[in-house]
Amino acid sequence: MQPEIMDGDIVLIDQSKTDIRLGRIFALGIEEAIYLKRIDLLPGKAVLKSVNPEYPPLEVELCGQLAEQLRVIGQVLWVGREYKE
Repeated sequence: MQPEIMDGDIVLIDQSKTDIRLGRIFALGIEEAIYLKRIDLLPGKAVLKSVNPEYPPLEVELCGQLAEQLRVIGQVLWVGREYKE
């Protein structure tokens, strides 16, 4: 999610907020990996978007095999980073 969220940043995730809210960033689990993505919902699919243009959007069919492995962990509420000189 660079440059919005940088490597090494501290992220506060509210695990009680798992209902998709457009425009918000969510922590998502896909198989064994965890991602921070914005989610758009289209008929029959979810589109996972990164702020970083190097990572293209990932479309997930909501009734396919990957949908069974996709889990919404929670909504990102706060991001902070340590100041380094």
